[in-house]
Amino acid sequence: MKKLLMAVLLLTLPGWCETHSLVLTGQNQVIKVRAGDHIDLVGDSNQITIQGDCAHLNLTGSGNHFRLEGQLDSVNVVGSDNEMNWVQLQNRHAPNLQSIGSNNRVLPVSP
Repeated sequence: MKKLLMAVLLLTLPGWCETHSLVLTGQNQVIKVRAGDHIDLVGDSNQITIQGDCAHLNLTGSGNHFRLEGQLDSVNVVGSDNEMNWVQLQNRHAPNLQSIGSNNRVLPVSP
């Protein structure tokens, strides 16, 4: 019983993963994340750098440019003309893109 209680307490402690919820327009932002984090972003015409490994990005908006400086597993986009440049290093792969809209791209870039 003690082990079960300890496991439940550890799983409910804050800080294991975080959801970053942002509403931005025309901003230049750096978002530092940890493995397991999620990002929910609503906005247009932003320049965003994501530093660290992240589980998921939900994006609603148009004309956003991202630089992914870590592993990002998946991206869901509702909008148009969004570009995600992921830094291509050994053992990293492109994020899986699910897109509703037009001209949304995921492109590799050199470090």
